Amino acid sequence: MTTLDGKVALITGGTGGIGRGVARRLAAAGATVVLNGRDERKAEAVLAELDGKGHFVAGDVRSAKDMAAVAAETAERFGGIDIVVPSAGGNDDEARTTAVRGPFADIDLERATAFIGSAVAAKLNVVQAAVPYLRERGGGSVVFVTSEGGRVPTPGQTAIATFSGGLIMASKVLSKELARDRIRVNCVCVTVVRDSPSWTAAFESEGAVSDRHRRQYEKIIERSPLGVAAPDDIGDVVAFLASGESRYLTGLVASPTGGLTIH
Repeated sequence: MTTLDGKVALITGGTGGIGRGVARRLAAAGATVVLNGRDERKAEAVLAELDGKGHFVAGDVRSAKDMAAVAAETAERFGGIDIVVPSAGGNDDEARTTAVRGPFADIDLERATAFIGSAVAAKLNVVQAAVPYLRERGGGSVVFVTSEGGRVPTPGQTAIATFSGGLIMASKVLSKELARDRIRVNCVCVTVVRDSPSWTAAFESEGAVSDRHRRQYEKIIERSPLGVAAPDDIGDVVAFLASGESRYLTGLVASPTGGLTIH
């Protein structure tokens, strides 16, 4: 059974969606979980689920200064950092606009490339801030959560594919650079996940996504042999990669897509 007793985990985007599922699974395995987000009110419901093992530290993942402060406060309050899960997207609403997501000939390249840079920073800032504390602990685990669009070419996803594909390669570079410090770096790529902001935008919010976007999601649901994942399902994968049970895994890219994609 996966155990994370005595470990301190910092999760960006832990106040909802996939990050919430990850937080529940890491806490259930014994970790002290620090949730990062911009709104403490959103964290209250998650903290109530973590049986006293959860804490909130505010900060914007797109800001290197904020992430340095979040990492420092986490290490000071809880004695260090062992696990980092960059789950927050940074600007999911922008990613769904037709200016950024849609046929390449029609998107606004200036907005799309700005989104790509911002999204990459949202994943990497917290890791760079946490590396000194992971080193102090003699090692640790970084588990990126990103889009399967970085592995599988999907029409209309130029920006997402460029961002996520770049992040996947960055995770491999970091896995090589940081292996000497016994810091493992792995990546989890997801598609449609229930009870997430993307799910809400596609199926529960009028006008939040284009008809093309919604139809793509409907096809994914129809074609996933094992069904659509919930946040806790992704949390199980992250918990394994964060634990000692995966101590010889680094540079891995895992795709828990229910059989929709096979690599």
